[in-house]
Amino acid sequence: MKKIYVIIALLGTMILGACSDFLDETTDKSGSAYIYHMDQLYGLMGSIDLYLFENIDSDTGEGSSSGAYLTEALPLSDAVELSPEFYVYGLLSGEPTTYEAYCWQGETLMTSDWMLWTWTPVWERIYRFNTVLEYLDEVVQTTAAVHDQVEGEARFGRAYYHFMLLTQYCLWDEDKPGIGYRDNAKAGEIPGRETVGYTLEHIYEDLRLAEEALTRAGRTTFDQTRNFRPTVPTVQAFRARVALYRGNYELALANATEALKAHNVLVDFKNEPEYELEEWSWISVLDEEGEPVDEIVISSMFELDDMDVEAVAKYEELYLPNVSWEGLGGTCPISESFYELWDRENDARWIYFYSSCTPLLMAYANLVELDPETWTEYITHENWQRLKPWNLYSYSRFAGNSLIGMTTAEMYLIKAECEARSGNTGAAAETLRTLRYTRFMDEVSAEAGVTGSVQDVLDERLREMGAFWRFYDVKRLNGAEDAGIYVRREILTDPADLSTRTQLEIAPDDPRWALPFYSFEAEMMGWEQNEGWR
Repeated sequence: MKKIYVIIALLGTMILGACSDFLDETTDKSGSAYIYHMDQLYGLMGSIDLYLFENIDSDTGEGSSSGAYLTEALPLSDAVELSPEFYVYGLLSGEPTTYEAYCWQGETLMTSDWMLWTWTPVWERIYRFNTVLEYLDEVVQTTAAVHDQVEGEARFGRAYYHFMLLTQYCLWDEDKPGIGYRDNAKAGEIPGRETVGYTLEHIYEDLRLAEEALTRAGRTTFDQTRNFRPTVPTVQAFRARVALYRGNYELALANATEALKAHNVLVDFKNEPEYELEEWSWISVLDEEGEPVDEIVISSMFELDDMDVEAVAKYEELYLPNVSWEGLGGTCPISESFYELWDRENDARWIYFYSSCTPLLMAYANLVELDPETWTEYITHENWQRLKPWNLYSYSRFAGNSLIGMTTAEMYLIKAECEARSGNTGAAAETLRTLRYTRFMDEVSAEAGVTGSVQDVLDERLREMGAFWRFYDVKRLNGAEDAGIYVRREILTDPADLSTRTQLEIAPDDPRWALPFYSFEAEMMGWEQNEGWR
């Protein structure tokens, strides 16, 4: 039997470049493991580092540190705000890189550090899926069902990660430069960029073939215990996401509806014991005379925090437990417009997930001071004037991780948006209420103001999916609906000088909505840098 070398971890430069040194690597990097049997491919497709974890301990099998997929765009949307005063006096004065990204500076977004967040890990996984597909019929076989399951899982994963690249590095229009489609494991073969439409065509085709293969394999029902292995409902949920992004609301509705037939569980936040908040820090707010006039109470969900990302794996709403470490979450406080969307007294998402005051905690020694005699933390009246209420908050869930994989909540939101866009606002309102009943502290608050309009759904989507997803929603709304959404913000041309204020405006048709490639990588591949970043 022919032994097949399978490479499972490559840097982006190795994956797309002409270097061939890595061809001698073996699966576990021990120098002795070869893949020659279908059971090994089956195990490879069942590895939880494909979606949930970045690193797996070879001795314990436990995962650690989820990858920071798609985090590059987090500071770029209108849901995040770093006011000049807050930057200079508080949180980010020692972290210029994040502020440079907030100012849409290409030099920062083209560096190798940013490449390691999406570009490299995504191409590595695509390469792994391609290797499995290339040798699927050459290894020793077991049953047809196992063969079809492995094929379906690999095709799904390849489509999934190509879509990540498409949303990140391409504009919305079908005739714009796409990301190509890497469909083989040949060392050094660089995919052409082609068009967005070309990339989408191949994504949809892989999803079609994945669904057919998983159906033949009998993987047609939701699998809670192994939800890191795609099933037919996983494919449907993802196709609903892709179709919504493309403005194909009929296809999105059909797939979201089918996915919800298979799995429609919503976690009731107000009755979830693991979400119990524990107060752990108190900061006094002083008046002009130095006397306490208010107190900021900081709470955390310690039970979830103690589980770290392990909590994600058992979260009942997930079709796919893919998460992203929100590395900039603590350094990207929310904007005023996002802050004003919330019913902060009754929305459990606000109460539980925005309670940590993370931006303020990172401003110690700048905005927050310590009384050495009483060991009391306080904010002076002068510093308090530099803060806006929304400066204190950023998303914190599952130990700082954001959900990237599809959830039942996302499917309800897709369903509601498609219903609203078809004019069926009554159905959209009912779908929204189904979600909101599990998100609010009481039914009266959950029902308040729900109209079922498109804007109603989009506001709820922003609350549910957070600032993390806003960049991609703005891009698809401007592309599919001509929504005319701008990003406007006050920035500093000299981050150390408050007198250098200027207005930044990113228009709906700005080419910079396609983020830049890592400079060395673009040069090596022969891809022209995205317009606006050259």
